[in-house]
Amino acid sequence: MKKEIVRQNVLNIRRSLSRREIEEKSDRIRNLLLSFSLFKKAKMILFYISLPEEVQTHRMIDDALKMGKRIAVPVVDLVKRQIIPFEIKSSRCKLVKGPFNIYEPDESQRYPVSVEEIKLVIVPGVAFDRRGGRVGFGGGFYDRFLIRLSSQVKSIALAFKCQLVDKVPCEEHDVTVDYVITEEEIIFCKNEGGINVS
Repeated sequence: MKKEIVRQNVLNIRRSLSRREIEEKSDRIRNLLLSFSLFKKAKMILFYISLPEEVQTHRMIDDALKMGKRIAVPVVDLVKRQIIPFEIKSSRCKLVKGPFNIYEPDESQRYPVSVEEIKLVIVPGVAFDRRGGRVGFGGGFYDRFLIRLSSQVKSIALAFKCQLVDKVPCEEHDVTVDYVITEEEIIFCKNEGGINVS
């Protein structure tokens, strides 16, 4: 099955979730993430700023900052076609709409951070499989960003269970994620077929 078909199928399913379902499932995912040893150990984490239909990260970012972690968020550079990480100091920083209607911190409230400082990446996406295959929105921004990181830096995708598919069609340039956290489990993707580590 082609990526575009997988993308549309899963987006249609995700759009059927009510606001209450999104909040409840996101809260369960948040609890699993915050109790995960990999998350607990990481000092600098790159989070995405969630859109209304995605797993909600605003409260997770707030919790992480309260835990004393440093938090970076992506800013899209359309000219270079890449993600540039910027640190934020507060979960209540002013957000403005950037490319693709994705929110990013206002220029006055973003602080440069080097890629080398990032120790964990929280990855968005549309569809995932248990081997770490990922379908995003087709821009390749996260693939290009993840490939720049040290092999020691792990990636965790946040997804509702309905976003899991049997197999994501992967191309040579696609970068898999290390873990997927749904409202029910933490999946370690680097083992064949994935295992539940919760």
